[in-house]
Amino acid sequence: MYHLLTPADAAAVIAVTPDDAGDGMNATLGDLLYSDGTKIPVPEADWAQLVQSIAAGDRHALRALYERTHHLVFTLILRIANDYDTAEEMTIEVFEDVWRRASNYDATRETVVGWIMNRARSKAIHRRRFDSLQVIWPDVIRPSGLLWARLARRFGIEAGGEATLALPEWPDPEWMEVSPGITVQLLATDAERDRVSMLVRLSPGVDYPPHRHAGVEELHLLDGELMIDEKKLYPGDYARALPGTADNRVWSETGCTCVLVASPKDVLR
Repeated sequence: MYHLLTPADAAAVIAVTPDDAGDGMNATLGDLLYSDGTKIPVPEADWAQLVQSIAAGDRHALRALYERTHHLVFTLILRIANDYDTAEEMTIEVFEDVWRRASNYDATRETVVGWIMNRARSKAIHRRRFDSLQVIWPDVIRPSGLLWARLARRFGIEAGGEATLALPEWPDPEWMEVSPGITVQLLATDAERDRVSMLVRLSPGVDYPPHRHAGVEELHLLDGELMIDEKKLYPGDYARALPGTADNRVWSETGCTCVLVASPKDVLR
């Protein structure tokens, strides 16, 4: 059963799957994502620490969270609003919300990436604008370099002070190919709650084996079109799948890019 909220009233769910589940064994999403033991995933706890620091009034933490997520927030809003200036202004509003509401974040309910993307979606849908001219954008778009300065001025947080907590440091995640035609950028891994947040790119025309969801899955499509059986998802759309549900066929004729929160225990059949 799906619970969907999409601008185009379309829905789909995606899980990263290999072309071959392997020797009759039940492979999992985690088998693909963490097969390279030399790459240490960023723990979800590091993201949660940023939010905790923001709740304590730490502007350095807000800047760190902004740098890691603003391009995803901006891209999603742009897909829904279809207006660059509106997307920039609403991106500022999203991080204003993060600054004011960080103390309300509940790590048991959603990942930090999922929390921010859902706030962005909610705001964008309320101010959605569709122009008659369809604009072709890249898959992930960054707003102007002055956007952080505008946000900082709005709060007066650009001057002085020390961080309230020791902030985690991690390099920008690398893109890695987990299967032919599937590349991912791991953003955060929550081993305690079996959740992973990632950016996923699918090549055009790639078809996947069926899979079953081990946990709640959320997807925000940033670019391209995605098909799940007979359902089509368009840029800016959102999909949510419940544990135990399964997809029989997943493919993208155009190729696509999405933000995905899923369980590494998803079973690839």
